[in-house]
Amino acid sequence: MQRSLSTSSVPVPSLGSWRQAASVCGFTIDPVLRELGINQHDPHAQLRVSPLNLFKAFTLCVERARGHHFPFALGENFVFEHYAEFDAFVASCASIRELLELAGWARELLAPWMSLRLDEFGAEAHLRVVMDVPEAEPRELCHVREVVLAAVNQLIKRATRGSHWLLSVRMALPAPSHHQRFVEHFGVPVFFNEGADALVMDRRWLDQPLNEPLPEALQQARLRIERRLNQEGGERRIVDEVRWALERRPELLREGLEATATALGLHPRTLQRRLQTEGVKYVDIQSEAKCNRAQVMLRRRAISMESISDELGFSDRRAFTFAFKRWTGLSPSAYRSQLGAVKA
Repeated sequence: MQRSLSTSSVPVPSLGSWRQAASVCGFTIDPVLRELGINQHDPHAQLRVSPLNLFKAFTLCVERARGHHFPFALGENFVFEHYAEFDAFVASCASIRELLELAGWARELLAPWMSLRLDEFGAEAHLRVVMDVPEAEPRELCHVREVVLAAVNQLIKRATRGSHWLLSVRMALPAPSHHQRFVEHFGVPVFFNEGADALVMDRRWLDQPLNEPLPEALQQARLRIERRLNQEGGERRIVDEVRWALERRPELLREGLEATATALGLHPRTLQRRLQTEGVKYVDIQSEAKCNRAQVMLRRRAISMESISDELGFSDRRAFTFAFKRWTGLSPSAYRSQLGAVKA
């Protein structure tokens, strides 16, 4: 059971980046922190606050900004302060797909209420921001999602050495009065009133070589991150690692436990044993992932039922329909009809 957002504590990601972004926007961050009762006693230690205070800080910064949109300034200046392991991992990644492994670790260490999903549709790949924060104000969360999109964009731009990898940006919120700032910041078309907040790229970029493969350096960076996770997060749940693997690599939805174990660097019996210890079955996690992916794909009306069935590993459309109805109580066609007029 998750702790309340008002009583739990999370790190403030990269306070130095906040200071730099505030400077760009014409104000200082310290009065904002004092207004929320946030005090940093040790300047060398990582500041921790309740998630609700963190969200309020975003809103106050947006209100104080002059001439710039604070979430974009923060995303553009974001660095992994206190987490040198992350930077070492980024420098060793050979592709964007490999780089996205970082999102699962960042969620564990920095933002347990946020995840980054990879959806692949034909020639496109969407990096979708998902937030599960029932106690927060929607207005505060929209600024947080803007920061995440801007930070991911900045990170991939840095990894691709400034290449034009981004095709468009999709935002769930209605177009704000400052919507032109979105276009100016991202440099691509920005669409509002969409079903999700996402960065859209040509799917081929996912596996485009970024650096010369350095498997030893990459493995060392992974080990350092694993040690940090074990130190700060205690025992990690294998179910979360499996879920992230299935989200990041949709082809695993067509395979069995053995393929996922290989993707996680585990022996199949080890993965099965750890899942049993946590009281879950692999088939149930995979079914949940298939259901989530099916719902995402059904929102794209241009994708046929046959294509969805094939991508999820079903023998035919009828088998997919039977499974989807078991998961949701609706047929895929009925679910798609309920969505209303959604852009394909």
